[in-house]
Amino acid sequence: MKKKINQETIIDATLAIVEEQGIAGVTIKNVAIQLGIKPPSLYNHVVNLEDLLDLAALRSMRNLYEGLIAAGIGLEKKNALWAIAEEYRNFAKNNPGQYALVQKVALWKSDETKQISEQILAIFLKILQKYKLTEDEAIHFIRTLRSYLHGFTLLEVNESYGLPQELDKSFTAGLEIIFTNLENHKNAEG
Repeated sequence: MKKKINQETIIDATLAIVEEQGIAGVTIKNVAIQLGIKPPSLYNHVVNLEDLLDLAALRSMRNLYEGLIAAGIGLEKKNALWAIAEEYRNFAKNNPGQYALVQKVALWKSDETKQISEQILAIFLKILQKYKLTEDEAIHFIRTLRSYLHGFTLLEVNESYGLPQELDKSFTAGLEIIFTNLENHKNAEG
């Protein structure tokens, strides 16, 4: 019996390749091989490689968004930020290929992919409203937090930490510095 091929199964195959070989491993030919079909058959479901990578980025972005939402439900301020930071790190560690797609803005071609990125940003902005930050202050904080999360996790995934101290403690210490600075910043102003 012939395997049912649709856009979802194609994205599944693409993400499997991304996780094994990275973004560079995604080609029309490699996806077709993964699915056991001839490459021209893919064009019944995707326009081209660019479209395929956008669809894979969209799915990855949705996966990250859903994880962040689930982590932060019912929490506020520092607790919500903490839970979301841990989920972000876990997503990047457990899905390095998808995480790479989420970070590669040049791959986001559709409005839908760009919108989910804005929804992820909105999660952070909503939490930061409780701190009464200006929009600029909130964006600067988000950029700082994202830079920390990305840098720490990238170094961790690449096994770049060689000292014996426990990584979870280092991660926690960094978050504590960032979140304490946020609390102190608002207390100093108000």
